Amino acid sequence: MELAKVRFIRNPKSGIIRTHNLIRKSIEWNFANIFDFEFCETQYPGHARELAREAVDLGYDAVIAIGGDGTTNEIGSALIHTKTALGIIPLGSGNGLARGLGIPLSPLKAAKVLKTGLIRQIDAGQIEKDIFFIVTGMGFDAIIGKVFNEQQVRGLIPYFTIGFREYFSYKHEVFVLKFNNKQVAVSALFVTIANLKGWGGGAIISPEAEFDDGMLDICVIHRAPTWYVIANLYKLFTGGVVKLRKYSRYQASEVEIVREKAGPYHFDGEVQDGGEILKVSVHPKALNVIVPQKKAARFLRSNKISSRKRSSP
Repeated sequence: MELAKVRFIRNPKSGIIRTHNLIRKSIEWNFANIFDFEFCETQYPGHARELAREAVDLGYDAVIAIGGDGTTNEIGSALIHTKTALGIIPLGSGNGLARGLGIPLSPLKAAKVLKTGLIRQIDAGQIEKDIFFIVTGMGFDAIIGKVFNEQQVRGLIPYFTIGFREYFSYKHEVFVLKFNNKQVAVSALFVTIANLKGWGGGAIISPEAEFDDGMLDICVIHRAPTWYVIANLYKLFTGGVVKLRKYSRYQASEVEIVREKAGPYHFDGEVQDGGEILKVSVHPKALNVIVPQKKAARFLRSNKISSRKRSSP
């Protein structure tokens, strides 16, 4: 991997390490003799996307997101269908994309990937006008996400505290999923469309999801008694969710979701209000990303398998 011109974009509100000089000095120490770089900090929501688009126009080889999934999503969404690659130094509370791509959660180790890693392509999902790289969804987890994003405290404990509180007042919806020339009606706790295996924080909703297969995994947690949900909650962190009788999974390159009423949907940790009908689709191999060498080898194996499948009668 050869990078000549790189822009670092840091969200100063992400993570615990918020000392501007410390992070900037660390970048200067690590990359001064590696490539030409520029260091920027975001000043308002959407600023990271603007800075990334500008970097594309100026011919930067890569843009490095220093922050959480929200910052990474803004930057990545500006880089899809361009030659400019995305790099990640995770500083968020969830770091779902970094986890899914095998990027170390230690900022120092993640920085080393920028020196030794390789560039590969991943799919991007789209729900309405919003791009996602990890998951999107609606239902109970979107309600939690909306309440969670309205408060200042981050982390898994506040997230689950909100979830426990909201669960007892949540009214399950019926969703109609239209995909692959068929439709399925489900009464669900939530519906998640996954490009990666799981959310941030280590939760796994679709262990078999692949981020470069041109497909989305449509995952449903069906309506279930409270005791059943609580007793099986831990399986979201072990991959055992797929064995639950209240779990269903489908695959498609696009899906239309019809729900009973307008409400929020989430994408890569962000929340947006949506209508009764939501359209989700995939952009195959739309984003160049810098990944560790071990993870890059997995891309090569995946491509060989895909080629054999396509050539089969």
